[in-house]
Amino acid sequence: MTPDPVFPSKSVHRRHPSRQWRSLASRFFGYDLFISFALGPPPRGTQSYASDLARQLRERDFTVFYSEDEVAFGDDLNDTLRTALKRSRVLVVIASAGTLQRPGWVKTEVEEFRKCHPKRPVAVISIEKALQDPALVESTSTWLPVGENVWGDDSADAVEQGIAGKTVVDRLALAPSHLRTTNLWRAMMVIGSAVLFGLTIAAVVSERKAQEEAYNARVAEQKAVRAEKKAYAELRNSTGLRLQVESTAMFAGLRPEPDERAMQQLLASLRLAPAEQPPTPEAEGDLLGGLRHTRNLVRLVPAGAPVMQLAVSPGGDRLVTSDNDSHLQFWNALNGKPLGAPLKAHQQAVLALAFSPDGRTVLSGSEDTTARLWDVSENELRPALASPFTGGHTAALRSVAFSPDGQQVATGSDDGTAILWDVRTSEMAHLPLTGHTDSVTGVAFSADGRLLVTASNDRSLRLWDAHSGKALGQALTGGHVDSVRCVAISPDGRRIVSGGWDNTLVLWDVATRRVLARRPDAHAKVIRSVAFSADGALIVSSSDDRSVRLWDGHTGEPVGESLRGHKLPVRSAVFSREDANPRVISGSLDGSLRIWNPRLSSAVETAQGGPVGAFIGVATSPDGRNVVASGADLRLHLWSSGPGGGTTRILPGKPARVVSLAYAADGSRVAGGDWDGRLHQWDGRTGEPVGEAIDIFEKSTAADGKPVEPNEKPISALAYSPDGKRIASGGWDKKLRIWDAQSGAALTPPLSGHSGWITALAFSPDGRMLISASADRTLRRWDAASGNAIGGRLAGHDDWVLAVAFSPDGTKIISGSADGDLRRWNAHNGQPIGEAMTGHEKWVSAVAFSPDGRHVLSGSWDKTLRIWNAHSGLPVGTPLDGHADTISSVAFSPNGREMFSISRDGALRHWAAPLRWTDMMCAKLTRNMSLSQWRNWVSPDIDYIEQCPKLPVPSG
Repeated sequence: MTPDPVFPSKSVHRRHPSRQWRSLASRFFGYDLFISFALGPPPRGTQSYASDLARQLRERDFTVFYSEDEVAFGDDLNDTLRTALKRSRVLVVIASAGTLQRPGWVKTEVEEFRKCHPKRPVAVISIEKALQDPALVESTSTWLPVGENVWGDDSADAVEQGIAGKTVVDRLALAPSHLRTTNLWRAMMVIGSAVLFGLTIAAVVSERKAQEEAYNARVAEQKAVRAEKKAYAELRNSTGLRLQVESTAMFAGLRPEPDERAMQQLLASLRLAPAEQPPTPEAEGDLLGGLRHTRNLVRLVPAGAPVMQLAVSPGGDRLVTSDNDSHLQFWNALNGKPLGAPLKAHQQAVLALAFSPDGRTVLSGSEDTTARLWDVSENELRPALASPFTGGHTAALRSVAFSPDGQQVATGSDDGTAILWDVRTSEMAHLPLTGHTDSVTGVAFSADGRLLVTASNDRSLRLWDAHSGKALGQALTGGHVDSVRCVAISPDGRRIVSGGWDNTLVLWDVATRRVLARRPDAHAKVIRSVAFSADGALIVSSSDDRSVRLWDGHTGEPVGESLRGHKLPVRSAVFSREDANPRVISGSLDGSLRIWNPRLSSAVETAQGGPVGAFIGVATSPDGRNVVASGADLRLHLWSSGPGGGTTRILPGKPARVVSLAYAADGSRVAGGDWDGRLHQWDGRTGEPVGEAIDIFEKSTAADGKPVEPNEKPISALAYSPDGKRIASGGWDKKLRIWDAQSGAALTPPLSGHSGWITALAFSPDGRMLISASADRTLRRWDAASGNAIGGRLAGHDDWVLAVAFSPDGTKIISGSADGDLRRWNAHNGQPIGEAMTGHEKWVSAVAFSPDGRHVLSGSWDKTLRIWNAHSGLPVGTPLDGHADTISSVAFSPNGREMFSISRDGALRHWAAPLRWTDMMCAKLTRNMSLSQWRNWVSPDIDYIEQCPKLPVPSG
């Protein structure tokens, strides 16, 4: 790199020569990396950061061309620099916002490197997400296109401190090895073959020599195999990292490739990891990010050609589409599978489609001025015997519709007319409907069949008597300022919705003929289609801005976020299923169909119930099927956790201020501790009381031998032993007690050791150890049989410890605190494991391990959940939100595929656990990569791996 003219001061030393010594590696083999950076201090300059990056890479035995070692200050881009650029395998560009705004010599070096090596990688380190700034991306696109270059991110603090982050160095270190591994692998094969060939020749010369050579050959072969395996593993690893980075860029819109490729590449990156090695937190985080990006997408269906129009059968199970070459394609709308081959329908493009009310017939309208009927069978679309509708229009048909009784069809044309046709005779029922002064772009019948509404490029809508063909009053104007492109009428016939070239969505009142709501800029471009849901509660619209949107069918207010993912204009969108899980199908010029669930607000949430009320204590059964909660009404509530589930019953028994609850491991019992120091039990499935309440403080005494007042010390924590035979309790008196769950007898005297009230308890999986958490900021371990303390306090939190859990194998403890952190501990010696796990913004109130021990789930007063890698302590992706109140309990299902969380307002939510995420991503696809795509996108040197084993592999 040459010095930047923007910083001429000689007080900043750069490019000092180091010509006395050069490594033999760089002399003979060139440089692995050439680091390009801007001169001067931050925020523009990255000199110190680049120096540290070079140091760390050299420590890993990479040959690095760094400017301070090679060229004297003030030199121009001379032969030394040009030679270094020509002999470098990878160019590393440190891209801060200041550097991208004034690139100087960085730009010159990039251009020179690309000139010398068009196919070699340029690895960009984006500082403080500089390359997510659209303005900077656009300004640098001519010399630094980011789509293929983003290799890693680092923070402005790292640049300020002059220390390169380990993650950046780790990923960057793979760049040269990625170039080398393929060649190394092939070289090893050649070496092995040469050795074997030499042995064959030697065997002819001498038997003894052949034996010696055979032995040497075996050794060499073993080394070659080991080297090959190592090179192959490195190739797979580096390729997987590249695929992750590329897919993330695709989802973020930094690369133009479609979501299908992003999902396939992300899944391929996971398949490239060794089978015995669990996914890294970064890989799982990328997978969660992909699911979050496609959370509303149910399935992505490649259509094979641009989708011009689509129509869904009344039952929602069949779909017909038209392409840009006059073909129709029949589909199963539920799974996205094509039914039969494309059918040649017209002489010119098909511009309009409609299903008959009984779903047995499809109507198509074409640029060739005709409309045709098609018979629908279960798996086939074929020409109807009826004659086509011809001789009425003189220009292209833009819109078609069936009357509710199926006896008439309406067509709208570029000739400025609409025509009502008799289905039985294929003849016009009336003379053409005239009144519009430009193309009729939309037609729609009212549900009772009495009214026909038409939309036109003349910026107006008109109403007609569908039986007589007579116009009803004057045109509806004042809603649009440009051509009206589409129209629909509500099922009750009271409202009309229209969309136009002015990007505006208008809701009209049929009775008053006035505008009910007008949404200028409802989309960023022309609105191509509008449709009402079957109940009229929602409207769906599609646009050339590549999005689909939902609107309130009565007020016109937007509902939820735009549904995005199409890469080209969306020509049509309709409702296909309307129940508790509505579906929308959209078709685009990008050649894809997308099935959406517009009501999903979370990437991995699968069901939710509540909220059903404010509660003091809550607990969920181990299988997540039931929830028990104590209310302000002094009653215990039990309800189902299914979608929309509410309170099913109030448990019998005397009113009590229950403040703590716990389920037995098998879900058979529930324990509750109340404000007055009594311990209750109920049947976990029926809610019936079990035995009499235990008055804890009547069975224990204070140090002076006097009874403790029962109304002063509530029971604040409970836990069942794994076998359900014992209950541990903790209270505001700072003591623990262990009870026989059947008889209620005390098994140990009160256990003292904490200086604050007991907040949480947990038994080890084998039931031998009890862990307690306290407001004194510590945890303590206890022998569950004798009640003796084990070791000293586990200290490390800076505030109350509110939650605790054992790992499934009993070797680790996880704790959550009011300081917002989680901490891991060695269960045997009480020593902390690693650093604090930070990420929550408020108190951590609930923690749980997954059944396989790989993940930790935490809930917080910040109303979010976080998933963590239990081994490294690193977070997996971003927080899961959706709760409206403090989260009080979290759990995994026994099979580890579901997660449950419940908040203080009684809202229970089900979430897909990481074990399900790969299957969820595969469920959105209908095919794997083809073999040629694998070679082009992944690597020609890595054997093909199915990304989704249950999906087909396309030919090619």
